[in-house]
Amino acid sequence: VAAVKDALLKVRPEGDTNMHAAFEMAFALRPRGLDTIYLFSDGLPTSGPGLSPEQLNATPPLDENLRGEILGKYIREKTSRDWNRPQAAGRVKVHAIGFFFESPDVGAFLWALARENEGSFVGMSKP
Repeated sequence: VAAVKDALLKVRPEGDTNMHAAFEMAFALRPRGLDTIYLFSDGLPTSGPGLSPEQLNATPPLDENLRGEILGKYIREKTSRDWNRPQAAGRVKVHAIGFFFESPDVGAFLWALARENEGSFVGMSKP
């Protein structure tokens, strides 16, 4: 527990948030017995599939909140429709831990994602 805590405290959020790539990699382990995912995030998805060509090429570009809202909806739909559809072995539980976020949209997204995937959500304002 101490090693995990120390490692997490060293992480400094930066760059984009490609949840699509993360879930795709994680759910690839489902045939090998994956039954639980712990998602740590400080924001909404900001990159990866889910935007139409018009949205990608919009002038001016989509603002970050709208982009996150669209990609978040895409992740939730893809998770329930494809990655985590019911199987004989059951569904994968997705627990979400949100940290250092100020937007209520982030908490709402992570809470909904966890709830829809039989997991729980915890929001942390500081480490």
